[in-house]
Amino acid sequence: MADNPCNQDLTGNPQRPGSDGSFTMRYPSGQTVTLDAERSPASRKEAFAGPKKPSVDCFYAYPTVDMLGVNASRASEEQLMAVMLAQAARFSGTCRMFVPIYRQAAFTEILSLDKSAALTRGQADIDSAWRDYWNHDNIAPHTHRHRAVVILGHSQGATALTAMMRREIDPKPAVRRHLVSAILLGGDVTTESFRNLPACTRTSRREPVPTGCVVAYSSYAQRPGPKDMFGHTTSPKNHVLCVNPAALLNGTPPTRRQPLDAYMPTQRTLNGNLLSPKGSMGTVLTGFKVPDSAAGYVHHPSALQGECQLRKSAHGASSWLQVSGDTSAFTEPNAKSPLSGLHVIDFNVAQGNLTRLVHAQSTAWLARHH
Repeated sequence: MADNPCNQDLTGNPQRPGSDGSFTMRYPSGQTVTLDAERSPASRKEAFAGPKKPSVDCFYAYPTVDMLGVNASRASEEQLMAVMLAQAARFSGTCRMFVPIYRQAAFTEILSLDKSAALTRGQADIDSAWRDYWNHDNIAPHTHRHRAVVILGHSQGATALTAMMRREIDPKPAVRRHLVSAILLGGDVTTESFRNLPACTRTSRREPVPTGCVVAYSSYAQRPGPKDMFGHTTSPKNHVLCVNPAALLNGTPPTRRQPLDAYMPTQRTLNGNLLSPKGSMGTVLTGFKVPDSAAGYVHHPSALQGECQLRKSAHGASSWLQVSGDTSAFTEPNAKSPLSGLHVIDFNVAQGNLTRLVHAQSTAWLARHH
């Protein structure tokens, strides 16, 4: 995309800091977005610590944002930027960001009876992007060695990354060695998705922070039913992974309720305006609030709690991250719970936990390999 909207140079440092020295990103239209946050309910500004030659990379695949099959349009570029800012931008404090554009299946194609061709097209693009990144961008220019990498993906992006990892990472020890972790949310990653990459677990603070493993979950504020869209398998022997990032950081079992550190993108981040406060993500964010603030995000450090739950029956298994607490800050008052639960804000309900986890895992990986 033109003008390097991630605003990072080859070392991962910002090319153009904001006028106040803050780390900003840039829409194709030219609008800049700060990654600073406003703490709720205190309304205190929290400055985002910009990167300083980050030692690891992040390879991110965005979720379904193409509603009607117009992925090449200018409007879709705005959508891609909005979803990247909402989900992945704050990881740039730890990572050099790599975000390949891919020909994803549009929402209308996903709902069709024959969606495999459209999904395969996007997966082929992700495969190609990964191989290009791994063979060129991942190699450090001074040591000529491969760098550590974090995989980030959501929904269709997580599904495409899972398929790529089964071919390009999971069966290859030399590549697997450089995986810090894979955070694959809302993509129904199961206990059988990988042969060699385990789910991340840590049940005590005395245990080291795990690396080379997978974090996955689908979040719900209400207990999901069998017709809900995510978290289900047809076999009770195989279930969708649920790794609670807050429990992983605190060294507790994933089924124990833990505080979630939530960040919601603001109207400014989503390129919104008075007529369209949710900007390019208006259709996707139906039923969810988007706060109005000069900051890029509103930080809710104590509004939510999360715990993994697993339900088995003779017909299959359901596994999900149960989110409890004050969800009024995220959902609109008259919005009924959609069949997808909190799917569109899977990253946001625990974004503070996830970014701290990536930092802790990156630190642990670097200590073990250097």
